[in-house]
Amino acid sequence: MPTPLENEEAGQPFLQPPQSRDSDAESTESEDQMRNWPRLKSKISVFKENLAREETPILLCVFTLQFLASFAKHIIEVPFIALVESTICAKYYRHQGNDHLFAAHEVAERLCKVAPVQDKLSIVTGWKFAFDALPGLLTAIYYGSFADRFGRRPVLFLFSVGMLASLVWIILVCYANEALPVNLVWASSIFIFLGGGQRVFKSMLFTIVADSVDENHRTRYMYLLSSIPHAVTLIAPPFANVFMRISLWLPFEVACGIHVFAILIIWCMPESLKHQRATAKLLAIAPPEAIPEIINQIESHHSVRDEQDENEPFLPQDNSSLPPTSTRAGKSDSYKTVREILHLFSMPTFPFIFLLLFLKPIALISKAFTYQFASESFGWAISQTTWLRVSQAAGSAFVTMLLFPLVSSLLIRRGFPPRRLDLAAIRISLLIAIVGFGLLWQTRASWMLVLGLFVCGLSEGLEPALQGLATSLISETYYARMFTTFAVLETVAKLIGGPLMARLFSLGRNEGGHKGSKGWNYFTSSVIFIILEVVAWIVRVAPSAK
Repeated sequence: MPTPLENEEAGQPFLQPPQSRDSDAESTESEDQMRNWPRLKSKISVFKENLAREETPILLCVFTLQFLASFAKHIIEVPFIALVESTICAKYYRHQGNDHLFAAHEVAERLCKVAPVQDKLSIVTGWKFAFDALPGLLTAIYYGSFADRFGRRPVLFLFSVGMLASLVWIILVCYANEALPVNLVWASSIFIFLGGGQRVFKSMLFTIVADSVDENHRTRYMYLLSSIPHAVTLIAPPFANVFMRISLWLPFEVACGIHVFAILIIWCMPESLKHQRATAKLLAIAPPEAIPEIINQIESHHSVRDEQDENEPFLPQDNSSLPPTSTRAGKSDSYKTVREILHLFSMPTFPFIFLLLFLKPIALISKAFTYQFASESFGWAISQTTWLRVSQAAGSAFVTMLLFPLVSSLLIRRGFPPRRLDLAAIRISLLIAIVGFGLLWQTRASWMLVLGLFVCGLSEGLEPALQGLATSLISETYYARMFTTFAVLETVAKLIGGPLMARLFSLGRNEGGHKGSKGWNYFTSSVIFIILEVVAWIVRVAPSAK
């Protein structure tokens, strides 16, 4: 018998009138349920209207949090490299007995472009990227299960607390560089275990959108949510540049303030889980005779919702009055989750999707070394490299906010199958990435670097297209586990890609330090995208729409 959720997807009412069971002895009960059906249907309609009224504040909080987290991340990206370089440089000259070359924490940046300093810098930053990814690898599935039980807000709250503690630790290590080794900045990744890091945070935001928005409008909101980080990269670099000119510490102080503000927003925002996902699941598995009681519980819970949100922001949904579940089922949740994740790998087209999700982050990590590459190759101060972000962000924003949505909408209206459209967008994005990283590898002048970054930005349509293809291939009941699996794969890729690209970036730099990196990391990224492009042309998908 189809579940209520399946009935809704098929265009039927959210809950159908309970059907009679095979036994004639249940006919009287069935007739009573049929008579009560209009009342139950009316109550469900009121409940859904209440959810619709809460959609706006939830989405407003989600988009604001996405903006704040992206801004805090990008505003310290270049300052982190500059701060670590300054710390390494000071230790290097202090060890050589040249204390007169620097004063306090201010080191002449031109003195730091020597090979020993730059090699150490690439190692520290490369491993920092890897260690930052480790919490997501080890905690993504746990936080996904935790969010399904207790809500999305606690995970968001832990993320902001963890990021705040991580920034404070970095400031402490670099400030006390005479007493503490610079490698201790790696320990800042320990605090990111609170909340799981950026990837888990992003997954939670997408999950909240899926909780709060109906299927017909969900994709549009996800595209807009994906475009925010690219738009932020147009705004953050000028601020970072100004802040660095005032003080190298100021961007970190601003980022700390942003995370404190984010904690306040999370504390006040409504919880999406108890109003959508848990109720839908309960109605889907409930026997017909339990539906009246469940509807009454929904009404009762909703009537006190505002008071709960005001006084106990993280109060989990009370399941004590709900229909009991078996202990055996609870104990097998972990096994069931693993089995369902493994099932995703066996579904058609998903091996390609997982391969792309694994190799893409490895290749994209190369861009993190662009600022150091520009500083070495062209003699720029690191503070002057922040505007390079604008070039990449311009291409990214153009694709994700304008070109891709408009072309997609136009072709779908003309009958182009959505799955094949997504696959075509993936192929085109991969080809653009090949060209972009090839330009970065062959950079001999600053204009080639700017052009290469812009072209790389144009390839950012890859992720939304990949998400669109993946969600069209599976039932919505798999979405949360799918996004969690994506997060784990991306984390593993970053753990591998950070040290790998750091090593490749260091190849070719001579001991005198007069020449910069040869850019072998960019060449490797281009080769990875060539492999994915070949596979993408082999893959075929059925033309069925979502």
